[in-house]
Amino acid sequence: MRKLRHTGTLLLALAAVAPAASAQEALQQLFPRPRIAAPAAARQLAPGSPDTLNLPFFDDFSQQPYGAPDRRRWTDNATFINDAYGVNPPTKGVATFDILDAGGHVYRHVGSSSAGADTLTSRPVRLSPAHAGVYLSFAYQPKGMSDDMPEQPDSLTLQLYAPGVGWIAAWHASPDTFRVDSVKVLKEKYFLQTPHDKIAAAADITTQFFKVMIGIGDAQFLQPGFRFRFISYATRSHSDVPGRLGNCDIWNLDLVYLDKDRSASDTMLTDVAIARPPQKLLKEYHAMPWQHLKGSPTAQQEQLVSAAEGRTGVAIAYALGNLGGSTTGLRTDFEVTCAKGAPAAQAKKYSGGAINIQADTARAYEFNLPLNDFLNTPQPNADSVAFDIKTIIFDYTVNPRLLNELRTNDTGMFRQVFYDYYAYDDGTAENGFGVFGANVSSAKVAVKYFSYLRDTLSGVYIHFNSTQDSGNMHQLKLAVWSDMGGLPNDESMLYLEPNLMPRYDSLNAFTYYKLASPVVVEGTFYVGWVQQASAMLNVGFDRNSRPAGKMFVSTNGYTWQHSVYDGQGALMVRPSFARRTDYASAVARTAEAPLSLGAYPNPARNELRLRLPDELRSAPLTIEIFNILGQRVRHEALASETVNVAPLPQGAYIIRLCRGTKNVGYAKFVKN
Repeated sequence: MRKLRHTGTLLLALAAVAPAASAQEALQQLFPRPRIAAPAAARQLAPGSPDTLNLPFFDDFSQQPYGAPDRRRWTDNATFINDAYGVNPPTKGVATFDILDAGGHVYRHVGSSSAGADTLTSRPVRLSPAHAGVYLSFAYQPKGMSDDMPEQPDSLTLQLYAPGVGWIAAWHASPDTFRVDSVKVLKEKYFLQTPHDKIAAAADITTQFFKVMIGIGDAQFLQPGFRFRFISYATRSHSDVPGRLGNCDIWNLDLVYLDKDRSASDTMLTDVAIARPPQKLLKEYHAMPWQHLKGSPTAQQEQLVSAAEGRTGVAIAYALGNLGGSTTGLRTDFEVTCAKGAPAAQAKKYSGGAINIQADTARAYEFNLPLNDFLNTPQPNADSVAFDIKTIIFDYTVNPRLLNELRTNDTGMFRQVFYDYYAYDDGTAENGFGVFGANVSSAKVAVKYFSYLRDTLSGVYIHFNSTQDSGNMHQLKLAVWSDMGGLPNDESMLYLEPNLMPRYDSLNAFTYYKLASPVVVEGTFYVGWVQQASAMLNVGFDRNSRPAGKMFVSTNGYTWQHSVYDGQGALMVRPSFARRTDYASAVARTAEAPLSLGAYPNPARNELRLRLPDELRSAPLTIEIFNILGQRVRHEALASETVNVAPLPQGAYIIRLCRGTKNVGYAKFVKN
């Protein structure tokens, strides 16, 4: 029997809004893959053997917060190193396995039958027959922050390499979906020494990391050139909706530790680590204009101090994990540096005092920065301001064998930005949101914002996700609404611009739509879009930020209600108050809108002629043609302004022209 799943995608019908229609909201599972340069050669490489590591081998994935695995220890680059997808990780940073390759594309070989997806392979490790008590330990978690739970026959597998023999199965885990309590149970298989099965259970297995100890005492492994690798086996998701074929079968990995002179009971590390670094200073927003904060005591109290929660300063929230051992004398320090907006970067240092935390536990903490110290750091008239916030822990006992390796998880740092826009999201899209289905060609989506000062809205940033065959390349109307009783006011719409196209240039990039006529706002207002087609536009959805009461949907075009995903994430739509149109930041950048091209005759039977502007006629272009379902039916170099459409079936189509990876123009036509 074929297994069909909307994996990684939540799908709910809104019958209460449109009883006669199949209008639906949906989330698509995604995963950002920013490219990061690999570190230089490691200290622990054996002399004269650039590919062989000495013991101990340790990686808790805290050194590179986002990107590919550390090339000093690993030979693969498909798993994603991040601090976003693990739930309650032992230390900041995990390696996430999914069905996307290093470029963020779904593996083509993964289908409806289980197949190997992401692989993480160690570099060769120098073992010896004289070594005793060699154990490999690690911690793993299914699903985590993602939307998709692996199921039978999906698994995470460990294999060991015996020099001269080959790869040998050592362990694997799979959700036991044949049990009634499948949400709570993982089934582990151990293949070495005395093969046996083991049940790993918890009230919620998706929020816990399970520890594994593998003894490596067989002589065939205790040789120079030993390696180990983790492989995720997955089945591809299925959907009849263009653009919803996405990521699934997620596993998170942490605390990989291989060493000698260990025992089966050696399940704790003597270390204290930052488990969750600070994420933001603002109560609701991840970013807001500096002058809106600086010029509004209300904004300072609501967004910085959060006086309603009894605070008197600016809260730095973080979490620590004690992996085992003494905590006597554990201390924290904080450094705040104005990285943008001040004439010189000068750090202010604060002592967080002593902290006690029991072994094998994690705790959340807060430190309050004095409000005036924070507000008075930059120049008073600075337009854009950014602060680097560093948290450092010290004065505690660590495993002396891992003294150098464990240093990287002692420091957590993030940048709090105050740029020209408001944003609930943190800049990365774990999911994609869209409305699709019958009778939703005029559906509307809006995000609620509050401007603390009267100001001129000049544009809107929107993050669009990349989808299979560019299935979300459909026109939309950019919209701005005033407030009416806590809902977008359709009777007095502040702005509406039709015939705009989504754009996708790179991961986590935003398209900037400049308003043709600026709009003055103050207090509550809404930004979003009105659909011009029934297809899913697939806008970025950040699952690590979860503002409540901010996301609204009207699937029938006239009745508004909170989205079924309100409070589950932040839709990546940002209102901008930029004073200049060339504004660009680290997480949002201006993009020229693709040109609307003329095409004739329309309808066309055999040939279609494009009207290209002078600047495109001599440029090397590629042409993509999409049908009404968003499926790409042609992709080739554009040889001339005349396009042969005779082989196409009758119907409506969209043409997209690209120069390299940049979308430069589009046209719509009908084939008779």
